[in-house]
Amino acid sequence: MSKPATVSRARMYEVIRAPLITEKTTNGSEHGQVTFKVSADATKPETYLTQDLSAVYDGKDPRITAALDKVRFIAVPIVNPDGFDLSRTLINEQKRKNCRVADGKDPTYAECANPLNAGAGVDLNRNYGAFWGGIGANAAPNGQSYRGAAPFSEPEIQNMRDLFASHQVVVALSNHTPDAKVLRVPSTTDEPTPFDVAQYDSVAQLLGKDLKWDAGPWPKVYYNASGTMEEQAYYTAGTYAFTFENTPGNRGFHPAYSFVVDQYFGTGAYPGSSSRAGYLRLLEAAADPALHAVLEIKAPAGATLTLRKKIVLESAPVLLSDRDSTRGPIIKQPMELTATTVVPKGRGPFLWHVNPSSRPSQHGQELIPEQWTVSCKLKGTSMSADVSVARGATAKVDLGKCQ
Repeated sequence: MSKPATVSRARMYEVIRAPLITEKTTNGSEHGQVTFKVSADATKPETYLTQDLSAVYDGKDPRITAALDKVRFIAVPIVNPDGFDLSRTLINEQKRKNCRVADGKDPTYAECANPLNAGAGVDLNRNYGAFWGGIGANAAPNGQSYRGAAPFSEPEIQNMRDLFASHQVVVALSNHTPDAKVLRVPSTTDEPTPFDVAQYDSVAQLLGKDLKWDAGPWPKVYYNASGTMEEQAYYTAGTYAFTFENTPGNRGFHPAYSFVVDQYFGTGAYPGSSSRAGYLRLLEAAADPALHAVLEIKAPAGATLTLRKKIVLESAPVLLSDRDSTRGPIIKQPMELTATTVVPKGRGPFLWHVNPSSRPSQHGQELIPEQWTVSCKLKGTSMSADVSVARGATAKVDLGKCQ
């Protein structure tokens, strides 16, 4: 691990444009691993997991080695650096929102740290585009669950949107505190029952057993929340997405680090409730072809493959205020999903593990019939093909003439 760069506090509050990712592809696997360089004294569970996986990979732990040889693991150590810094430095220990003081204006560090602005900011887990503006989020900026001025108004969530849209994320997890829940969509009672609810919920229930927590849709086991990560991931690409509400026991959003360790290992304050067990189950779920789709591609070694499709995501009918249930129109959000990979050397077809081509409808328990466009480029020659592939299925794509 490398020593993290020194960043001034003023710089921390400038617009975040992209995460730092370094990719390492192993010769023994079709899939690469993704390693994030994190501080050796990191105290969040996702960075603790990254260190853990790095330490025991390559045969030291057969289960983890087998999982990482099959999947690409992406860790985002902090989605909300504003709240993390203010809570960690005890300026505002229970800060859950970012530091947006006024819509459309980038805040300075001084504005963020000003006690008069302690309640300002956007709840980033209400700012995603799918079902943005619905129940379970505040329209008023002073609300603890303020959704922001528009879908993806916040740079942190633009960042997450682009990360999802540029990778084939088949399983996703967001770490929260502090209420002992495993959450999945639907996130509000405005949403339909998921098309594949039995399979999706079966993963949630296994995670609930790992952690000894209630597991299920937000409204059933927790409360309504619109504009969440799970909604964004599921309705964009059919990703099985979850939230863990870690470190229960009236310890607030910023528990003492000892409780993070106890939760991770399922010891101390949380005997038998191990977030590590849940994380490993999700790694293995990502490797399970029954939970995503596979493209069997005939293409020359060294060719660049690109997977692409255009979609339209929708907000909820937007609640106009917190005082009543008056709603405005749905906001449509055109997006493009794209991912690239390079065909490795070797015999036989290349297997690309991807999301299903059809994605869940936001209006009913059904799928929207869509196709992936797969293109191949090598030495100035290119060709493409459209393909439909369902979850749990394999589709063949012949791009052998791309040379």
